[in-house]
Amino acid sequence: MSVQPEMLEIGDKIRLLRVRTGPAKTTCVSVDLLMPLGVHTAEYTVLASYLTHCTAKFPSLNLLNERLELLYGAELSCNTAKVGEGFRLSFQATCLNDRYALDGESVSAAVLSLLLDLLVCPYLENGTFSAERTATEIRLCVADLESELNDKRAYALRRMVETMCQDELYGIRTDDILKAMRALTPDDLLAAWKQLLCEAHISVCAAGDIAFDALEQSLQARFAEIPRRPQAIETVFVETSEDVTEETEYMDLNQSKLVLGFRSGMTSSDDNYYAERVMTDVFGGGPYSRLFTQVREKLSLCYYCSARLDRRKGIIAVQSGIESENKQAALDEILRQLAVMQNGEFTDDALQASKAAIADVFRSVDDTPETALAYYSQFIDEPLCTPAEYIAGIERVTRAQVIAAAKRMTLDTV
Repeated sequence: MSVQPEMLEIGDKIRLLRVRTGPAKTTCVSVDLLMPLGVHTAEYTVLASYLTHCTAKFPSLNLLNERLELLYGAELSCNTAKVGEGFRLSFQATCLNDRYALDGESVSAAVLSLLLDLLVCPYLENGTFSAERTATEIRLCVADLESELNDKRAYALRRMVETMCQDELYGIRTDDILKAMRALTPDDLLAAWKQLLCEAHISVCAAGDIAFDALEQSLQARFAEIPRRPQAIETVFVETSEDVTEETEYMDLNQSKLVLGFRSGMTSSDDNYYAERVMTDVFGGGPYSRLFTQVREKLSLCYYCSARLDRRKGIIAVQSGIESENKQAALDEILRQLAVMQNGEFTDDALQASKAAIADVFRSVDDTPETALAYYSQFIDEPLCTPAEYIAGIERVTRAQVIAAAKRMTLDTV
């Protein structure tokens, strides 16, 4: 399907991205906000949860859910994530396509209005956030962060990042966030909310068969009276590691987790990105990759072994599940496979398989409103790159560029 997305600047660091995907049963809308990562991370985490559960018009979760049911069972969600050294809050809704609604009702307009209500019209008591609701949201957020320990794969990755980036904002410790969360007050949330509306980079993405003009007018009206002073978001890229840090935590587990953190050599999120993406995939992506075929399949040194590039920070993480006695053998073999990449000893078949697999993922982006939203909503503070442009960039990558990208990798943390 040929889709021509359109990005409009409708305010100071406020964007509307319109993606008409053609007839489908659903429409998807998101409101994404990006703030600098740092001292207010705890406030923004709790705030995201609070705003998703009530508004001034619907002051309880039950009333909010009743409104969603009246909107043909619309679904609402919110998630938070680090984006480089920014912190992203993403409010998303999926609803019925307007053409299937009764009496010509614009479900998409009503859902966007509700999303904006969550953001700009929160439920307050005596001019500040509800003390009872704040306490509940703090408890939920603390429990959610503490439960990550039960997912040892995610926990090991997080501890690697905290160790590797301990002198950078990106390495903010979960323990520090938890401590700050427990001390939050309703007035702290109120101040964070006001700061968010004033200083965040804001992007609204609408995907589906929608009357976009009405959405644009609604968005402009909501933010017209809000003073804006968007903050610059700058990520520190550490090009190479100076030495290797190794840290071990002991737990009673059936399967140990081995995580390696590499500096990719990138100096920005666009620095040689396509070659870095293909190199990471040939190294540790699909079933054609070196880590899968050699470390996992041929030598059986691990239950899984894969590599992932974080382009917004220039870090490559290799994750594997191992028997503890195989730790050194697995580590040595992973590094040997990196040397294979650096020496150009990977096959042309693996290179072509990687490029084809990556391209296939992006060819399906515009198939549904859900996949379109997942892709396009990431462009909060960057120029828009369409799937076709992404595929073209991947297909231009040469063997020599992949080798050069591999040679830039340096091990930082185990």
